Amino acid sequence: MRRRLLPIILLAVMLTWASIACGLSRDTSALGWWAARGTEYMVSADHPLASRAGAQVLAEGGNAVDAAVATSFALGVVRPYSTGLGGGGFMMIKPPGELPVVVDFRERAAAACSPDKYLDENGDPVPGMTVRGAWAVGIPGTLKGMTYVLEHYGTKTLVEVIQPALELAEKGFPVDKHTRAAMAGLVDWLDRHPDAAGNYHELARTFLRNGRPYGVGDTLRRPQLAASLRLIAEDGADALYDPAGKLHKRLVGMMSELHGPITSADLAGYEITIREPLSGSFMGYETWTMPPPSSGGAVITAVLNAVDRYEQTGLVRDALAENWPHFLVECLKHAFADRAAGLGDWDFDPDGQVHKLVKQMIDPSTAQLVIDDFKPDDTYRPDHYGTGKLADDRGTSHYCVLDSAGMAVACTETINLEFGSYVMVPGTGIVLNNQLDDFSIKSGVANQFGLVQSDANLIGPGKRPLSSMSPTIITKDDRPVLIVGGSGGPRIITGTLEVILNKLRFGMRSDRAVAAPRFHHQWQPDVVYVEEDINGDLVLGLIKRGHRVGRYPSSPGHIQMIYRTDEEIIGVADPRKGGKPAGE
Repeated sequence: MRRRLLPIILLAVMLTWASIACGLSRDTSALGWWAARGTEYMVSADHPLASRAGAQVLAEGGNAVDAAVATSFALGVVRPYSTGLGGGGFMMIKPPGELPVVVDFRERAAAACSPDKYLDENGDPVPGMTVRGAWAVGIPGTLKGMTYVLEHYGTKTLVEVIQPALELAEKGFPVDKHTRAAMAGLVDWLDRHPDAAGNYHELARTFLRNGRPYGVGDTLRRPQLAASLRLIAEDGADALYDPAGKLHKRLVGMMSELHGPITSADLAGYEITIREPLSGSFMGYETWTMPPPSSGGAVITAVLNAVDRYEQTGLVRDALAENWPHFLVECLKHAFADRAAGLGDWDFDPDGQVHKLVKQMIDPSTAQLVIDDFKPDDTYRPDHYGTGKLADDRGTSHYCVLDSAGMAVACTETINLEFGSYVMVPGTGIVLNNQLDDFSIKSGVANQFGLVQSDANLIGPGKRPLSSMSPTIITKDDRPVLIVGGSGGPRIITGTLEVILNKLRFGMRSDRAVAAPRFHHQWQPDVVYVEEDINGDLVLGLIKRGHRVGRYPSSPGHIQMIYRTDEEIIGVADPRKGGKPAGE
């Protein structure tokens, strides 16, 4: 999406050492429309109505978790192509005076899912089988996750927090530019696959009007989803996970008709997992990031360690400034190469290799290996990267919440690609994920995001696929300072990382820290992707040092952030997706 919002010259801001030396900039001037100020609480989601739903619950005395659950249900209504009851995700919760905890409600593979089911007679992956249709669907976890956190950390009832979403579904909401673009993408796919279009009539009937996208400003109502929300308000998670539940019966019945993999036993046996976040430090702050089955935390922590240590080496600051974008790209290549080499669901890690790799990636001493390997004026071939080789001599949504007591929530949810698997549970309004594309089906074969995966991430019964979701909380003396995360596949990782650096290291004003042009490298393909508005000198500097540079083939990701000072709270939603925070 072409942005003309801010003619920000990222490199010039990054290289202004005088402003860096002054420490963090204060958000004293007027902020962009995608940002908001408050002193009591804040919710930042990628749709204004979802932020407003969470803020409404806070205004009525709820805490950050209550607001997060309300925001989640609302997002499932207004961003149905990004998230919803048919997906899963991760929520990081930081209660006041306690260590953060991660609630993992990521989708799991059904018992029938194994690599051989997705291979043809030649042993090659069947094209599109993990992308569209019933065999692309993982067991949904969002509803189980939301009801768990509400029961264990919230103060409101399910009926209370679901009410804003129910009203949106019943009364309808105006279609915005981002939603219309998703609808147009659906039309384009159906036009290009006329033979398959009949399999996805429920999706087309729900989100298209006479086969065409709604116009911007038109009202979209979700009566079937409203009925499902009423069932959930009455029966809780049992509506979907108990064999007697109405939503359960409809999903399992549909899977049976489509000869899909998910059975009643799969759905009834789904459980969330409680995890400890990865911990680190950066510039004197405490960082709390996602452990596997997300790769985001390990990659972000590894790069932050390298940045921190690079500046501590005593190198001349001008040299650091001159090589900064090149250095960051080289760090990303090492971290993403490690990701590809062996990250996966560490609940399925019998020989401990996933745990060992994560420990190595986030070890501060590993950062020195990356720095020692760095060539200021050149780069390497792709097969060079990965710290193990250094000798030691579009369908996701993120939201952030901070309440008046200091409880912080960072949550990323997804149905994976836009409109997920294109499969809807008839009569429910629930769009099912295509999360199984995040698994490796065959070594060396990239997924829809171009990511090469290891055997540690091979699909298997009960496993959770490797993710890039990166909900992150950064504290100072146990007090939340920055809550951040985003959507966009592997671009979540680089987008979250760059926003952290823009704010904490380079002192950008909060709205600009999110809106500033970004660049991305994920090791393979060996290309630095840059946003259209990025500074030309940065691009030339990367090319001069041997990097291949290209424009983002799609969105650079969408990042939401809350930044807290002693005086105020600043919420920022990514203007690229039209989000807007709400607070008081």
